[in-house]
Amino acid sequence: MYSYTWDTETGGLLLNSSPLAFSKEPRPVYYKELDILGFDRIWHYEKNDAYPYMWAEANNYFYRGRLVAKTKGGSLYTAPEIIPVEAPEPDGQPLRFVDIPAMVEKNHDLIEVLAQDTIKKIYNTYVAYKNKVDVFYVAFSGGKDSIVTLDLVQRTLPHNEFKVLFGDTGMEFPDTYDVVRQIEKKCKENEIDFLRAKSEFDPSYTWRKFGPPAQTMRWCCSVHKTAPQIILLRELTNNPHFRGMAFTGIRGDESTSRSEYDDVSLGEKIRGQYSFHPILEWNSAELFVYIYTRDLVINNAYKKGNSRAGCLVCPLAGYKNTYMKEKSYGGGCGTCPSTTTFNDIILETTAKELLSKSSVREFMNIGGWKARRSGKELSFSKNYCIDSVDKGLLRIRLLRQNTDWHEWIKTVGEVTYLANGDVEVVYDKKPYIIKSEKKGEETEITVLIGSNTKSDIYFMSALKTVFRKTAYCIGCGVCEANCPNGFIHMKNGTVLIDDHCIKCKKCHDVFHGCLVANSMRLPKGERKMGSIDRYGNMGIEYEWVHAYFKKKDEFWTSPHDLGTNMVKGLKSFLNDCGVTEKNRFSHFGEVIDSIGIEDVRAWALMLCNLAYTSEFNWWIKNISFSYEYTPEAIYSMLDDTMSKNSRSHIVSAYKNIFISIGQVGNEIGMGKCNYELKKERRFWRSVVRTPWQNPDPLVILYSLYKFAEACGDYYQFTLNRLLAHDTDSNGVSPTEIFGLERDQMEKLLNGLSVNYPDFITASFTLDLDNITLNADKTSQDVLSLL
Repeated sequence: MYSYTWDTETGGLLLNSSPLAFSKEPRPVYYKELDILGFDRIWHYEKNDAYPYMWAEANNYFYRGRLVAKTKGGSLYTAPEIIPVEAPEPDGQPLRFVDIPAMVEKNHDLIEVLAQDTIKKIYNTYVAYKNKVDVFYVAFSGGKDSIVTLDLVQRTLPHNEFKVLFGDTGMEFPDTYDVVRQIEKKCKENEIDFLRAKSEFDPSYTWRKFGPPAQTMRWCCSVHKTAPQIILLRELTNNPHFRGMAFTGIRGDESTSRSEYDDVSLGEKIRGQYSFHPILEWNSAELFVYIYTRDLVINNAYKKGNSRAGCLVCPLAGYKNTYMKEKSYGGGCGTCPSTTTFNDIILETTAKELLSKSSVREFMNIGGWKARRSGKELSFSKNYCIDSVDKGLLRIRLLRQNTDWHEWIKTVGEVTYLANGDVEVVYDKKPYIIKSEKKGEETEITVLIGSNTKSDIYFMSALKTVFRKTAYCIGCGVCEANCPNGFIHMKNGTVLIDDHCIKCKKCHDVFHGCLVANSMRLPKGERKMGSIDRYGNMGIEYEWVHAYFKKKDEFWTSPHDLGTNMVKGLKSFLNDCGVTEKNRFSHFGEVIDSIGIEDVRAWALMLCNLAYTSEFNWWIKNISFSYEYTPEAIYSMLDDTMSKNSRSHIVSAYKNIFISIGQVGNEIGMGKCNYELKKERRFWRSVVRTPWQNPDPLVILYSLYKFAEACGDYYQFTLNRLLAHDTDSNGVSPTEIFGLERDQMEKLLNGLSVNYPDFITASFTLDLDNITLNADKTSQDVLSLL
């Protein structure tokens, strides 16, 4: 909310009443962080953490209002590079502490106004929802945000009107557990109920059963945080339908997605439950000033240079952050969790052949495990549930049964057990007979579906989910938490489902029907990378494409500066994106030319075509949105059956393509590159794909038709299908190409239905959605609308 300036007198922050346009999330820097980074080699300071010495904004270090140093790079085992900018004190004199008491005094009035405004907001929300909510609780994590939230809530509400709930993942920093013990003691003194929710499974067990969590497979939050909390609150309220409201420490400055949250949301964090974010508009400057003003607990993790207090090993952690955690918590103390525990499991479960210490170090340094998208990268993955359909007969082979399918089948339809051992299931008024036969260690399931109606398709989908759950379920608790009626009970890996189950199938609404199955899933018909000679190691340059459009086909016979390999790469690219056909200017090229090659829409349309070529399809399928990838990480993700030289060339081609396309490519989700230009050479540090914020509806319509045509002219599908990026399919969804979310797609589809009813109709009612394209139209017809 408030902006801030550096106060040279105190060495601290000075808040002012003007609004803050952009927060750089300043944080105090203590001696332990300076030591870990190696600043003790160049600066002198007392080893005392009573007060901080300076402040940091990301990798920039400020001392009494002056930028004195920067850090660059860093990884698990490699320290960030220190870049001195200016001596903090003349003649190497010792650093002075930030004068925290004086800083607090200067900011007292403004911080109290902010606190009182927030307290009023908390009270008004409490009054407004008191009769709608069964339990109010502070979602406590041990970090600065939840510490401030708890203090504000306890200043506002009677202490018997809310509880404090700590979701213990078993993977927290040792320093966080110290904070939790302190807060639990204070809560007891203040007669505030303090609750701990924890999975019955130790994370060292689940990491080996699921495989380590990855950037797009973060099962850990559901299993170790969300599910245990819901189950505990159900027991506490003795109400499976309970409606809770969590006071969270979520802040808009922490991420782009969180900045779009409302103060109060239903189901934003936990489905069916309210979340209230009282400090949503606070920035970290205000947080730390408030913490110092109220003399609140500061997690020692921050004093060790950790910008957030989270899990010890997390696939979302940045490279520098992994180094800080490793230096702070590597090795462990015997009784405390450590990074070593989880790093060892990563190496134990990876399918990568790491034959030397240097290959192990490289794999861990670049975080190669974080980008896992399937079970292919795990050493123990196996398909335990194999299904096929032939002439209306669904056949399922179960190679193992972790749980009893007779329990899971209750979630699908009305069940009758027949005298011959068969099971009849009535789904949507149609009876189906399930036959089960034991064949050695395997079980074969057969069901005669007969027809291929919409109801038959949904039934087959539900049945496949049932048997995936049977084969893979370990009783992690997520399905139990998902059940809105409390009809599922899991204990010690056993699953029991109440006969009163209402068949809402909320327990089916997890990735691939089961989080373990999803994490171990092996891809079918994986598309291989094309010949490395397609774009060579140079890729293509924006200027080459621009030059081609000036002369079209005459370009090839006119004088130009492109060498033989450059021409070869450019021809391949133009054919791949549809601008040319057999190296001749195409109708699609004419459309692009009429739009203008400088226009974002032109590149978005070309990307819709490129999504079906090997190099760009791999990029879209493997490089997730909003995560930072280094060239080394991308190299490690490429198929290791390729030669090292081939993989290096592919990475180099990607580098040149995305850097040269620049802002246009970044805007549509191809990737924003962090690079440095030295002596006309590009040194690529990292890339991040960011979603297309303002997608053009007609580009999306074109992409939908391309999707339908690639799926065998399948012109009717659901939005859920478009968002299911892990589904094996020849079609590439526009949501996957451009990083579009459900709400954004609903608006686009509704708008297209109104403006282009001859091409598309879409409806969204309750939990059902349906998208129908006109089968008499094609993607080429969409181009005529542009």
